Amino acid sequence: MLFTLIAACGIVLSACNFAMLMLLDKVGLGVAGVVCITLFITVIFARFVGCTLPILAKRIGFDPAVMASPFITTIVDACSLLIYFRVAGILLGI
Repeated sequence: MLFTLIAACGIVLSACNFAMLMLLDKVGLGVAGVVCITLFITVIFARFVGCTLPILAKRIGFDPAVMASPFITTIVDACSLLIYFRVAGILLGI
């Protein structure tokens, strides 16, 4: 149930972004596809990291607040770039 809500959030964000890219920015279908697929994967990954790192920190014995915003944001941002370049490499052959 929870995963379907997360996936639905990613799908809605990707669909809105795709419409904006195609209608307003008038980019190519490939570029819009890469951005939207990356957005969908990043939403799922961010939710996973945001939920698991504080729990992991508590089990290890660290303060879960240390794993809050800055650390999680840094991990998600770095991984989002890697995801973006990987998806672009696969779909656009770059």
